[in-house]
Amino acid sequence: MPVVQFITVALPVALGLVMIGTGGANFAGPSLARQNFALWGYPAGFHRVAGSVGVVIGLLLLIPLTSRVGAIASAIFMFAAIATLIRSRDWGHLPAAAILMAASAAAIAIHG
Repeated sequence: MPVVQFITVALPVALGLVMIGTGGANFAGPSLARQNFALWGYPAGFHRVAGSVGVVIGLLLLIPLTSRVGAIASAIFMFAAIATLIRSRDWGHLPAAAILMAASAAAIAIHG
């Protein structure tokens, strides 16, 4: 399998798995996740909303027919996350969010 074809398949799958993993962790709501969402100014229980959205986006990325929609949704979701982190001056979480934003943009570009 040529490298470009491998990346075309692997990037949305990898991004989807990351979104499902982080979304599931946020939904489960360990104390650190609840503390972070409170720090970012969200109401109690919002970690479940964000977690659910992350899991749905991840599933969209894993299904070839909906992968483009998932990539676009992932970029929007990560843009909102980056805006939240900047507004809250939470610089520690910003690099990971920026990497996921870049991966989302690349996944969009892959689908044309």
